[in-house]
Amino acid sequence: MTDKILVDTTLWVDYLRGSNDAVRKRLSALVTADKVMTADIIVLEILRGAKSDREYEMLHRDFSALPRLGMTAAVWERAWNLGYTLRRKGIQVPLTDTIIAALALEYACALLHADRHFDLIAEQTDLKVLRADDG
Repeated sequence: MTDKILVDTTLWVDYLRGSNDAVRKRLSALVTADKVMTADIIVLEILRGAKSDREYEMLHRDFSALPRLGMTAAVWERAWNLGYTLRRKGIQVPLTDTIIAALALEYACALLHADRHFDLIAEQTDLKVLRADDG
């Protein structure tokens, strides 16, 4: 298992709002240690929430500096299979969460999050999850 961590949008929102000091410190330490990964779908979720052109440009610059996990054919295949498997088991998760989980699985990254959907996915797969409140 790699020591790289894919950080979900839920935590980036807390970080950017400054609403959770523990999350802010944890993400800052992970970024400084060069452990944080992102993905285009996470960047999309962040950028679409920008409140102004200036904020958009700042966020675009900051997130462009992070290493991104690519959406390869293997990731899509894993996402398709994951979505099918979860639905067959009666587990409903948003498509974006399915894709983010597939990225973490394919690239063997832990997924740092604050979203119950990822815990549901982890119960059915090898997804390694780290909760925001795990310290």
